[in-house]
Amino acid sequence: MRVRQEVVGGGVVNIPFTASNGIPVHLTTDASNVPVLTTLTKEFAHPFISARGDDVQALREFFQAEADERVGRWRDPEDAVFVVYSGGAWDGVYSPIRVVAERNGASWLLDREDHEPNVPATVLAVARRYFDAHPEPKPWHDAAEGEVWILMFANSSHAWFVNGDYFQSTKTLTNIAKTDEGIIAGRCIFPEEVPS
Repeated sequence: MRVRQEVVGGGVVNIPFTASNGIPVHLTTDASNVPVLTTLTKEFAHPFISARGDDVQALREFFQAEADERVGRWRDPEDAVFVVYSGGAWDGVYSPIRVVAERNGASWLLDREDHEPNVPATVLAVARRYFDAHPEPKPWHDAAEGEVWILMFANSSHAWFVNGDYFQSTKTLTNIAKTDEGIIAGRCIFPEEVPS
């Protein structure tokens, strides 16, 4: 955010950002050029809360992440100028994602298999990082209470029943999350699906 400045009485004064609740927020630097964020309440002329240095950067990132979550976008951790909007799913079919370069508004629609020659390599890398962070849901992720599934792992497979958000082993009575990355395949065996 650029600091607005005005000339007052021959000197330059930083004009604070005023939040929607009326509280002004001042971003200045100290003598060592360390950023200082200060809020002032309407009732008091002295600083109410302040943050310095790395804390200011942490707060910037926190509020950016909060805003990203509120509007449903994912920000690339390696190149924060790129954000991704998910198309979501409709009847189990996933729509493409939209990668947006916030600096200029350029955007690209991509899906997991896109390898378009006219899409910049940087954008393809952003899309790959998004897909790596958001793997496609597997059928067992939506397993319902009371169902029994055969789950396959790298070295074994056996029956598990659904207990809330977990699978519980019929052999060992241990629990694992439905999204456990060790599951490589699965199929529901109870109740049996009746062909229509």
